[in-house]
Amino acid sequence: MFKEIRRQITLFNTLILIAFLLLFILLLVFLIQWSFQRSGEKALINAAQHIRNENLSFYEDKEEDYDKPAFHGDIGTEFIVWDLNGNADRMHIVNDDLIMEGYELSLDTSFNNSFKTFKTGDRTYRVYSASYYDDDQKKIIQVFQEIDTEQNVISYLVFFLLFIGSGGILLLIPISYILAGKSLQPIKETFENQKKFIADASHELRTPLTVIQTNVEVLRLKEDEVLADNIKWLNNIGNESESMSKLVSQLLTIAQSDNNKIVFEKKLFDLSALCAEIIDLMVDVAKDKNITLNGEIESGIDYEGDEEKLKQAIRILVDNAIKYTPSGGRVDLILKDGIRFVSVSVKDTGVGLSPEDQKKIFSRFYRVDDARNRESGGFGLGLNIADMAVKHHGGRIKLQSVPDEGSTFTIVLPK
Repeated sequence: MFKEIRRQITLFNTLILIAFLLLFILLLVFLIQWSFQRSGEKALINAAQHIRNENLSFYEDKEEDYDKPAFHGDIGTEFIVWDLNGNADRMHIVNDDLIMEGYELSLDTSFNNSFKTFKTGDRTYRVYSASYYDDDQKKIIQVFQEIDTEQNVISYLVFFLLFIGSGGILLLIPISYILAGKSLQPIKETFENQKKFIADASHELRTPLTVIQTNVEVLRLKEDEVLADNIKWLNNIGNESESMSKLVSQLLTIAQSDNNKIVFEKKLFDLSALCAEIIDLMVDVAKDKNITLNGEIESGIDYEGDEEKLKQAIRILVDNAIKYTPSGGRVDLILKDGIRFVSVSVKDTGVGLSPEDQKKIFSRFYRVDDARNRESGGFGLGLNIADMAVKHHGGRIKLQSVPDEGSTFTIVLPK
């Protein structure tokens, strides 16, 4: 599936590149052609002006100081001056075919003070025609300039751009294919993690359901016994139901997050009291593992946010720290008030995280140690949920960890 998507992305990027290249060439050629045309027309108008003033020396003297537009000023011009009887009053013509073309154009009364392009033989010309009065006699001046060089420059430019562009596209296709693969890698990993999670979740749900069903069957066989004699089976049912409820609750939170349906109720609350409450809630859990849970909490810190969501996020961090800290270790919950931020740090002396795990630790469904998480009831969703809650408050979770030395998760909340 991902190979096909990768090919489609590469094809799409290539088509976009080709379209951009063609658009760029068309725009560039249009601008250059427009510039050449304006320059050529200006050269013809200047030449016509000199002819009207009977200053013909610039045809022989190339050093004549008059306004020569770039490029076209170095290309020779030819001209014909016609009288009203259709006779050539004077001319400077190299290509004799221009005389017949000029005569036909002189008969067109609508062609005045304007430009036209035509082809005669194997040459292409641009002509400027304008009428004027010389000693009260109306005359028509026609100035011709060959534009084959101009068209050749444009043709070479188009060929050069197409050649360079084609080479660039051929070079960028494999690069695009590689980049598409890299861009799909996080999606692929998430997809694989989801598949793995679905399998794990199915196993986790199937196991407690089997236990519950088995214990219910046992209770049915002991209908005549009192409740006190069967408390063991009831405890098993309760524990497995609690595990299922936790998993379903996390799945519901994720589903609501994906659909932007989580409601955050922001209000001013005592963050110091909240952290102290979490210490009281988790201290017994830490004692059961022979772990010291300590609180370094600045008093009197109020914060405006969703109290329940932040409580859930901090509790997830403390719970994870206890899970991954060996017996005899220590977990510290530290609350500090700053000028612009409030920070809540959870520091442990646990197993730590490798650099690779640190990059993925907040990813959904990611679990560092599957076997350990399964034993402790983890599903790889807690840190993702905590990260989501903190980000909704405009904050972030910073992580510092050294393998075999411990980790520090710090929630940074803007004030």
